[in-house]
Amino acid sequence: MSRFSAFTDATRALKGAAVIAAFACGVALATPGQAAQYFLQSATMNTSRTASINGPGGFHQNVYLGPIQFTAFEGTDATGPSADFLGFCVDIFHSISLGTLNLKYDDNYDLTTNSKYLTTTPFVGGTALTQGQITQVGRLVNYGTAMFEQAPNTTDRTNRLAGLQGAIWQVINPGYTVTSGTAAVNSYISAYSGANYLSNLTGYGPVRSDINFITETGKYGTSRARQSFAFAGAIPEPSTWVMLIAGFGFAGAALRRARYQPVRVRV
Repeated sequence: MSRFSAFTDATRALKGAAVIAAFACGVALATPGQAAQYFLQSATMNTSRTASINGPGGFHQNVYLGPIQFTAFEGTDATGPSADFLGFCVDIFHSISLGTLNLKYDDNYDLTTNSKYLTTTPFVGGTALTQGQITQVGRLVNYGTAMFEQAPNTTDRTNRLAGLQGAIWQVINPGYTVTSGTAAVNSYISAYSGANYLSNLTGYGPVRSDINFITETGKYGTSRARQSFAFAGAIPEPSTWVMLIAGFGFAGAALRRARYQPVRVRV
């Protein structure tokens, strides 16, 4: 049975529910038959917070700071019902646009490196992440998703979500600095990226560390790839995945009403 086959019934059953959506995640050595494919149709984000990323060799990028909301379909095109997801970027070396995307992604790979693949030869470069880095990123992604869903839409929530995104980049790239023009955001980046980060992940229940990692199909590992993203949530069985999707509809309603203005950004 298709993972989206029960979408309509699930939506009716869970209308108004606050359930976090999660992509079904493959394993690092998954065969093509095991991988799930996703068509990212569009993306939007709060662009009110920005930062500068600086690093070795004169690396410098000005970026928007915050998670991205995607509208996606299962498969390789916009066929069937759509679902809405909140993703945190785990890649500072590539870029993606806002607005209409129409990009093919999959879950062929796990988060294992900093994605610094800057040649057309696949998987040349990239620094391996420690298990501690991967676990910290997972907790930050899960905490940020819970905050996005449960906290009121205030200035403080915007600053915290921006701080979480900046902290994720710093954890994955410890030789780089992410500096915002907003003092509160810088404070959160420091709190969430530091050694005592767990003491700051409070207010939304137990914090998991499992994530679902998606990359651009056929391009990940090269300079041609767009950014890769991590999503929160446990790895559900295909038969229950649709039920999880339906609960995120409250955010999707606003997302689908938005006007998408294609803007080239590094996020």
